[in-house]
Amino acid sequence: MHDARSVFKADEQLVDPASPTVSPTAMAMGTRCVSTASSASHGSRSDAAPRDSLGSDLSSRHSSASYLSRQSDVSSGSQPRRRGYVRPQGTDFAASARSRESVMSLGSIAHLQYYFARTGLLDGKGAQLARRKHGHRATLDMALLDATAHDTRTAAHLPSSPAGNASACPDGLDPAYDDSNEESFAESDPGMLPPTVSTYNHREPHVPKPPTIAQLKTDLQRALDDAARALREVQQQNQQNQHHHYQQQHQQQQQQQQGQQDHHQQQQQHHQHHHQSPNHPVPPDKSPGWHEVQGMHILDVVTLAIRAAKMYYTAHELPDRLDAIKPEKQVRADLLAVMETLKQMATRSFKGGMRDDEVASISAWIASISHIMSRDEQIDAAERAEQASWTWLRPDAWAGRPLERERAFIVSMDPQAAASLPAWLPLDPAATQPTAFLRCMQTGLRLVQLHNAAVRKSRRRFGAIPVFHVDTQKPYRCADNLRYWVKAAELRFEVLLHLDVLAVVHGTDAQAWRDFEHAIVKWCRHVGDEIARDLG
Repeated sequence: MHDARSVFKADEQLVDPASPTVSPTAMAMGTRCVSTASSASHGSRSDAAPRDSLGSDLSSRHSSASYLSRQSDVSSGSQPRRRGYVRPQGTDFAASARSRESVMSLGSIAHLQYYFARTGLLDGKGAQLARRKHGHRATLDMALLDATAHDTRTAAHLPSSPAGNASACPDGLDPAYDDSNEESFAESDPGMLPPTVSTYNHREPHVPKPPTIAQLKTDLQRALDDAARALREVQQQNQQNQHHHYQQQHQQQQQQQQGQQDHHQQQQQHHQHHHQSPNHPVPPDKSPGWHEVQGMHILDVVTLAIRAAKMYYTAHELPDRLDAIKPEKQVRADLLAVMETLKQMATRSFKGGMRDDEVASISAWIASISHIMSRDEQIDAAERAEQASWTWLRPDAWAGRPLERERAFIVSMDPQAAASLPAWLPLDPAATQPTAFLRCMQTGLRLVQLHNAAVRKSRRRFGAIPVFHVDTQKPYRCADNLRYWVKAAELRFEVLLHLDVLAVVHGTDAQAWRDFEHAIVKWCRHVGDEIARDLG
């Protein structure tokens, strides 16, 4: 009994005097709620040394009581921790973020921080304080409990205290966190928008329209004219320098022959020569900086001409036409030769000015590009004149004569076949034999050639039939040509033709001839409409 009284007295001395609202007896009992199980377990394990067990219990009670007293001081003396928005220092997006259109559309960094602080979308991320989840079941901290049933029964008869409840909080949250303080941050920052307002601003990127072929042609012609003008100035300068050098040599020869002219007369003749020559050319050996300035100017204008020629050649709507004028391999070879000439000029730092072979190389390239442009314009003018003669483009003039209009379309696509192409007469529904026009198309060779000619006349020059049968003495070759034509019409012009090719080749079915005529009419109208839209 004496030992028990000493233990109770020691517990009473551990009561924190800074908590006047809690009685010493309740505090002492509260501090023993954690160490009682430890006491019981010590007593059950060793009966031989009860005083040693009580001494260990006393030390454990002392540590537990001191920890809880410090915790109560923190919870009662200081303001509870709370979630809120602290306005950060002014900052800006990083360089990598500024290059991303999606990031710059989000708004400012200050609004993003304010938005996530007010909405709590990032709570619990990055070692931050988590929100209380009301809808989930609270879990117990099993580290504060003992697994034995005896300890549970012993702890159930002990009185509870606020400190003990705080130490065994079932939520697992920080006891300093108070969810009632959540509404204290409802006030809005006067300089910020509400967190529910999105500052996302979708910026439509302005994509300029690509230049037309006429604009590219104008730019190329202007660049070629500038380069040619600069080369003419260089040629004139070189001729003047050569003439000046020749006159100097001639004067030196005269001075050596006469040997009687004084130094004053030589200077006077030299001065008169400068006044007589136009633009007052400077001798090359006295103007090393001028050659560098002149070379840089030539380098700039020729580089711009090369760039304009590249854009014109790559953006042309009909590259096969340019390839027919001059092969692409030869165009690239000429371009590489000019670039090598410019490289050699820049390597020697334009010393001595431009040489005659360098001027000739660049001038030849400019002339070749000008020839390609002029030839392209001639072919374009010839095509426009040919298109103006197409009468099938005016459907009002062919009222009541649909087959004649389709025949005119076929003749305009393939003018070489006009002489051998018979007239297109309508097929009699009761007839079993085809007309002369259908008999001419039976082999499929004319239809394949007509398809390839229509592809060449159109703006989208793809989908031609590369391989077909020219010798159509065998029936299977005629059938293959018809199959090629039907499939190419589907792939290139997106028109579906229903045709029994074997029946057309053998010529034994009247319905097959009617389907064949209907397929040809359908193909002519569809292809003619597409070509008319391209010319539109």
